[in-house]
Amino acid sequence: MYGKGIAKGLAMTAKHLFRKPVTVQFPEETRPIPARARTNLLWFDERCTGCSTCAQACPDGCILVQTAPNPDGTLEKVRYEIDFRLCMYCGLCAEACPYEAIQVGGRLDDAVYVFDNMYRDKHALTVFARDYLANNHWTYPNGMKAPFGNDRAEAVTKTE
Repeated sequence: MYGKGIAKGLAMTAKHLFRKPVTVQFPEETRPIPARARTNLLWFDERCTGCSTCAQACPDGCILVQTAPNPDGTLEKVRYEIDFRLCMYCGLCAEACPYEAIQVGGRLDDAVYVFDNMYRDKHALTVFARDYLANNHWTYPNGMKAPFGNDRAEAVTKTE
């Protein structure tokens, strides 16, 4: 009776002994993330109108939008900030945005050494979104192509 259980346990150990390990050494290696995974939010400034429906839909209140009216009737985005320290990655802000300016699908980088690095203003969010577009053939996470391509990216890089 005991010998049979020990033999089964040793057989299981021997079966897993020569398998390739599934452990990923996280900061150095990253595993592939599915396209529709709820990872960091991407905010695209060129699509945003400043209507703040994303901030109103956020149950945690981690999105801050401050606008000022322009003479032509549009809104200038003075501040746009996301506090990922509070965000629960529910995706309600992305569903509420009528212009798809905020989308789920960025890289997963919640393992930080300094907790304050998870607070991002509009400039950090824009850099984050531009990096995503540059690494994904200028395609938004929802599959649409960005209104600009490699020539615009080179011009933006040269002016900065």
